[in-house]
Amino acid sequence: MSRKSGPRLALASQADPAGTTGGKRGAIAVFSRDESVVQIIAEGVSDAWVIAKFADPHDGHAFLLKPDVKMVVIDDEALEESTRAWLLDQVRKHALHALVAYIAANHSPETERQARAYSVQYYTSKPMDRERTLRVLHSFEHAVH
Repeated sequence: MSRKSGPRLALASQADPAGTTGGKRGAIAVFSRDESVVQIIAEGVSDAWVIAKFADPHDGHAFLLKPDVKMVVIDDEALEESTRAWLLDQVRKHALHALVAYIAANHSPETERQARAYSVQYYTSKPMDRERTLRVLHSFEHAVH
């Protein structure tokens, strides 16, 4: 396990932005049930980030209201189609300046069209190209600092 995967992860029940992301730290909201997605994100950004993972998109709604949320990653694998659109809408309404990466469990032109309609900056599908995803996360990190 890498040094970046441990202490920065704030589970939904522990996500206290006032305490964990104060100062110059930014926050990444990850909507996924896939631990490998969280692992790649942890490896792709520096230790200056707090990663909050939400298995249920409704649990992460309040977290999106925090001003230090600079990145959002949505893995649609466990989301119903109606929930995908709702979550993308919530991200655009509440995390207005966050960079958004969308990971489709199964690529289809319609899924990509829907994600891009919400102006996601990065769209990919599983299985993810690990190296490319790491490069994108690194560029996201530099873009928001």
